[in-house]
Amino acid sequence: MPKMRRGTSQLRQERVLEVAQVLFAEKGYHNTTMDEIAARSGIGKGTLYRTFPAKEELFLSTLDRAMERLERAILEEVEEEPTVLGKLRRAARLYFRFFEQEGELFKILVSNVPTLQEKFNRRVQEKYSFYVDQIASMLREGMDKGEIRGLGRPESITVALIGACNSMIYHWLLSGKPYPLEEDLGLIERAIEGMAR
Repeated sequence: MPKMRRGTSQLRQERVLEVAQVLFAEKGYHNTTMDEIAARSGIGKGTLYRTFPAKEELFLSTLDRAMERLERAILEEVEEEPTVLGKLRRAARLYFRFFEQEGELFKILVSNVPTLQEKFNRRVQEKYSFYVDQIASMLREGMDKGEIRGLGRPESITVALIGACNSMIYHWLLSGKPYPLEEDLGLIERAIEGMAR
């Protein structure tokens, strides 16, 4: 994510990202202009362009910011669960809720801006590794404690779970979000419960 130049605050950058996220979600990528983002953020166009030289970079930064919020939520909230199965269920719930709340933003990626999707996929690879590591670690812990059956390598099970979640989310976004996404969560929760000893 680009850094603001000296003399401008982190709060201003956060404001720009908040405004951009709202506008991209409301109007879509193509119908949102940098001029409009600058005006709504209360900054000059020059300041905006020095921080985010292109709309594409600003859009990808809003996605980065959203994914960082999800990462923090998973790290903080999952720790509150006393059992590994509880942690897995909580992580899945947070993941689904996140995409339900941020769906309009991510729908832009899967609908009509392939170059954005390619660039975002490269940027998100590191975050994907974070999720695989976190979930695989929970599974390993569950197997060690005897809470979860040893069904295979924790990393392989994790990739299957994340793949199932992402497929459901992708379908939901492309089909126009005709129902609450959390309705599909029950399938993932049943898969998680099926791992219990």
